[in-house]
Amino acid sequence: MREVEFKAWMEAEGYSKTTVSTQMTDVRRIEKAYGNLDGLPDGQTLATIRSSLQYSKADERSGRTNPSRFEIDGNLYDSLAHFRATLNFYQRFLNAKAASHGNTALGLTAQDILAAIERCDSAGSVDAFISSHEGLGNPAKFWLLHRGKRYPSKAIVRDALGHCGSDALPGGGQCKTALDALGFVVIDWPTFKSLRDTFLSRMAGFEDFRRQDGDYWATERQYKDKVIDKVRSIAASSADDRIAGEQIYRALSVEGQGAPLTWRTLDEVQKADAALRDRFYQTVGRMARSEDDPLATIADGASALEQLKADGIAGLRRGEVLAITISVVGTIHPEAATWFKISRIEAMGQRLFGRKLFAHADFTPADLDEFLHIMRALFALFGTELGWNPVDLFDVQGFVWVALEEKWESEEDTPPVEELAVEAPVTILQEGPYWFVGASFGRTSDQFDRFIAEGIWEIDTPSDRHREQVLRMQPGERIAIKATYVRKNGLPFDNRGRPASVMSIKAIGTITANGGDGEGVSVAWEPTTPPREWYHYTYQPTIWEVYPTNEMAAALIRFAFHGEAQDYDWFLQKWGRLATDEDTPVDPVKRSPLNLILYGPPGTGKTYRTMAEAVRLCRGLASDDPLLNDRERRQELRQAYEELKGQGQIGFVTFHQNYAYEDFVEGLRPQPLADGVGFTLKAQPGILRQMAEAAELGAEEHVLVIDEINRANISKVFGELITLIEPDKRLGMDEGMRLTLPYSNARFGVPANLHIIGTMNTADRSIALLDTALRRRFEFRELMPDASLLDPVDGIDVAALLATINERIEYLFDREHQIGHAYFIRCTTRAEVDEVMRHKVIPLLAEYFYEDWAKVAAVLGDGDDGEGDREGSFINRRRLKAPKGLGDDEDTAPRYRWSVRDSFSYDGFAPA
Repeated sequence: MREVEFKAWMEAEGYSKTTVSTQMTDVRRIEKAYGNLDGLPDGQTLATIRSSLQYSKADERSGRTNPSRFEIDGNLYDSLAHFRATLNFYQRFLNAKAASHGNTALGLTAQDILAAIERCDSAGSVDAFISSHEGLGNPAKFWLLHRGKRYPSKAIVRDALGHCGSDALPGGGQCKTALDALGFVVIDWPTFKSLRDTFLSRMAGFEDFRRQDGDYWATERQYKDKVIDKVRSIAASSADDRIAGEQIYRALSVEGQGAPLTWRTLDEVQKADAALRDRFYQTVGRMARSEDDPLATIADGASALEQLKADGIAGLRRGEVLAITISVVGTIHPEAATWFKISRIEAMGQRLFGRKLFAHADFTPADLDEFLHIMRALFALFGTELGWNPVDLFDVQGFVWVALEEKWESEEDTPPVEELAVEAPVTILQEGPYWFVGASFGRTSDQFDRFIAEGIWEIDTPSDRHREQVLRMQPGERIAIKATYVRKNGLPFDNRGRPASVMSIKAIGTITANGGDGEGVSVAWEPTTPPREWYHYTYQPTIWEVYPTNEMAAALIRFAFHGEAQDYDWFLQKWGRLATDEDTPVDPVKRSPLNLILYGPPGTGKTYRTMAEAVRLCRGLASDDPLLNDRERRQELRQAYEELKGQGQIGFVTFHQNYAYEDFVEGLRPQPLADGVGFTLKAQPGILRQMAEAAELGAEEHVLVIDEINRANISKVFGELITLIEPDKRLGMDEGMRLTLPYSNARFGVPANLHIIGTMNTADRSIALLDTALRRRFEFRELMPDASLLDPVDGIDVAALLATINERIEYLFDREHQIGHAYFIRCTTRAEVDEVMRHKVIPLLAEYFYEDWAKVAAVLGDGDDGEGDREGSFINRRRLKAPKGLGDDEDTAPRYRWSVRDSFSYDGFAPA
């Protein structure tokens, strides 16, 4: 046994002192019986020894004798499982050592780093340790994590080098690379703090992972514990592996909120040959019931799934293989693994640790080790430094999921808080949510009477979003049955001949129970006789989740649940300006529908202009309205945008390479059968159909925003419906038309009051490459960088800086890859300008020029025609010495090492 190295590797991996000591003792015992594990006789390997130690529960029940070569006191089954795990430990150590060959570790070993960590601990504090090294301060970015504590990475590496007799002074990036190569974890601390703050802002009142109350328990942990219990119960049942495997996969994919696995894989498996389908579910069942080391179980399961892909289940791509194996084993062993989604894990690795996790095309144990090593490091950090007391790796996963979610529901869908402007005392409202729900199945079958008689509410063929909403409905929350429509005549206010949207409140009630199937709840109903009608602030889709966080929502809640009257005059004033007596009433379908694409380089304000255009269309504002053009009122504009979004007038979707017609228009989704065995496929509307149907039923303008519209295959996403978005083909227009949808056979058209706004980044794809059919049907509006919007910052002429960079980019590349002014628009200090240049502009230039750093230097003004070393304002260049044997070759072009400077100079960009 390579005793010193093995011990250092386990310590670097973050294992406890007890685990390290136990594994060392067990390896010695195995070697005493089988020989040196690093020099086994021919025909014998760690795998063959491990195989000889196999011992199952069935073996235990039958009284099988000890198959090993050494005496075992105590429980034979548990002891042999422990020794097999020890062999897995040692094999992973050997794999890690084999993969770490190279010079990236600066000649150091893990033992050298551990010794430096001990010296840091002996110094009494990190500050004292750093002060003993000349020229060093607290790290601005990289910190080494070890057993839940933080250590200054650069100081640790330089200390280790000094004690090895080296006078090298590597920079922070080199030190991080060396520590990574030696198996340690180095974290980007400013990024972590930002994600920590995001997590705490989204999980209000969070103090401790073990508390069984608050937002974290309610939204992240409670339901996961229930799934863990359910899956463990299935694994322990008497069902065979195939039946148990299918039940487990369903529990982790389609039977609850936030499931880690996808229904799409389930659909592909169900369509596969029966033999392949059986093998798939058997593999899942065996993983859940494996008596082996969890990491070995994941590796064996991945191998089996990759073979199933080769044999015909094409949907078992790398991300799915990783998600299935790690999530299934993690559900059984949450202390060893957790739920897994490749996109979140890759984002975590890149942002927090500067690593590309799971970099190989196929499953490799080394990738799994690296991922779990990082998760254990975060687990220890949460417990030791932050005092958050995590239970297992599911708490680490919960933190990552919440902190990295770009569009957190409460931030996206809940309108901003406004101060209630009322004069008289008002009813004190609960925090919410309040639920407003429809009572029709398929718009034709009214279930109102049945719901009232049976004391229930149900939704027919719920989408994934609907299931999540239903599962959030809690006993004690208020709920109302609504019906929405449009009325032009007989209104209780003067609407100047224009139609108004109406929402009829037919019954109110209190939720008494939630069965947990995502399809319905029990309710104590109070029918409203006759129904009460509410105007303007309405919502068409089946479920409306309302919080009393703005004036309109609070007024609706008081109207529905507390019997207060609606203030029509106030709503007319807030909702929109009435037409004058001279105005001709407008037919709601005789509109001028807008199909618009805003395009330009990154950072040119496309998001801001999209909000402004959407609010303009929905509220009927003039294009020169100050709300749309005054940047000081940006927050007010966003508030208006979010309110319209909450009302259902604005919809938002982001296109990507895998986005399809089934996501956008309608597609088939699995629905479990009533007996719980098997499922059927039912058509579910996508966002285009949802928005179109809501607009068709309402008088208000609606806007669908499509972000990154150029990233999807337009012909596949729109399909035959590309024709329906043409202005003259809209419903109500002279040549309006409908088509029959392929899955539901419903007749479908796009109304004239649904506008479509797309955005595209020209750095991703030129406008010239767009689908011709799309170009013919959309108006294109270019947004280019506007340096005149930028003011000087701490002696830096930011406008001149941006204009100069863009002129050079256009010369070397093209105008579509310029840098937008939005990157610098909020910079108020030199440090913020530095941050944008270092983390936004320079990486973007490197991407544009495919890592051709000579061109990056030229754009930044750091290029020259010489061939020697050069210190620039932003980038340094050092000529590399040719290897021996190539130095005299006159034809060999000089090669350079490029590095971004620790500090920048803006001498050429001082304000005039």
